[in-house]
Amino acid sequence: MSVAASRRIPVYGVIAAGGVSMLGNAVAAVALPWFVLDLTGSAAWTGVAGAVGMTPLILGAFFGGAVIDRLGSRRVAVSGDLVNAACVGAILVLQALGLLTLAPLLILIAVGALLDGPAVTAQESRYPELARLAGLRLERVTALDELIDNGAMIAGPILAGLAIATVGPAPTLVITAGCALIATIMNFIFLPRHRPSRRAAEGGRPNDVLTGVRFLFGDPLLRTLLFLGMGVVAIFGALDAVVMPVFIRESGRDIAELGWFLAAAGGGAATGALGYASVGHRIAKRFVLLGCLAAEAVAMFLLVGQVGGTTLLIAGALAGLGAGPLGPLVNTVLLRRTPMAIRGRVLGASTAVALTATPLAVLLAGGVIEMLGTRTLLLGGAGLFAGLACLAVALPSLRQLDREPAPDRADRRQADPSAVLPATVPPTSKHPRSP
Repeated sequence: MSVAASRRIPVYGVIAAGGVSMLGNAVAAVALPWFVLDLTGSAAWTGVAGAVGMTPLILGAFFGGAVIDRLGSRRVAVSGDLVNAACVGAILVLQALGLLTLAPLLILIAVGALLDGPAVTAQESRYPELARLAGLRLERVTALDELIDNGAMIAGPILAGLAIATVGPAPTLVITAGCALIATIMNFIFLPRHRPSRRAAEGGRPNDVLTGVRFLFGDPLLRTLLFLGMGVVAIFGALDAVVMPVFIRESGRDIAELGWFLAAAGGGAATGALGYASVGHRIAKRFVLLGCLAAEAVAMFLLVGQVGGTTLLIAGALAGLGAGPLGPLVNTVLLRRTPMAIRGRVLGASTAVALTATPLAVLLAGGVIEMLGTRTLLLGGAGLFAGLACLAVALPSLRQLDREPAPDRADRRQADPSAVLPATVPPTSKHPRSP
């Protein structure tokens, strides 16, 4: 194996670990509601279980960043996946023994969700060093991560549906536990160690959870991207959870068409992420952001009319194509502008803040549909995306998108020694390539 190929093993391993973990979560997202419904026979309690899983995810993402900066990314990533596997395993064991009731089920769901966010953030926080070690552009690494996650989110529900139909919801959760265990092992192998910084001058106290929020809101570019991200995530959350299912039903369409729409959106997102991985570094980031938001506006305008099946697929593919590059673009800028000493807290805070708007958007979407109808809401969503695109043109802070600072030398010294070597220098025994 060549030196260049060996240097890329850690980053590909960490990306693959995230994909495996995402696959398990996607399976659980389908299997757990069925499992709760079988256990309780109540749609209301099924909704409560969903809320119980969402709230700890936001809290874990916010407070987990300080844990990452204090304990290190590998410990948090490995522990998070291991606890997730243990919680799912405990559900299966209690169910097999006939001891599972609603209260312990909700507790286990909440504990697993609480550590899920920090585990993902811990992996992503090391991408700059892993990309530097591999000799890859950070844009390509974040785009590959998005591509693998999109693939897992497409494959997970399909796998879960087949498994539930074959063996039932409880045995299907074995897939989730197995994926979490595999991700644990892969993170332990491929995610490098590093000594968390204690430098108060740059990172503040490692347990100061507000450091990430202050940094995000103190940087004009990151603050703007954060608010744009909140808007995009909220709109998509409402679209997936409420708007499209109601739209399909009101249009007299078969539920299978919703599946085709989501599949087209997933395929478009994968294509967009792959395109950004290939040529994203050659295109101005502000232009990419503008194009993505404009694509979302056009996709929602297409849905406003009484569309045919082909137009529905085109709208789904266009929506996914616009969404695909957004995550890698924002993550690339965020990782490059954040000092390593506080990276965990900044990533955790950005995830938590972005997610907080989603539950409210879902609730508001339901109320607006009741009062004004689905097409009015779709028209409003298209207008919001068009407005965001106009902001992307007008806001002075976004001019900094293509004037990003170079990686800080001090950050390189904090990383694992292998992560600071130039791509032309072969590693030696003094510079381990893996833990």
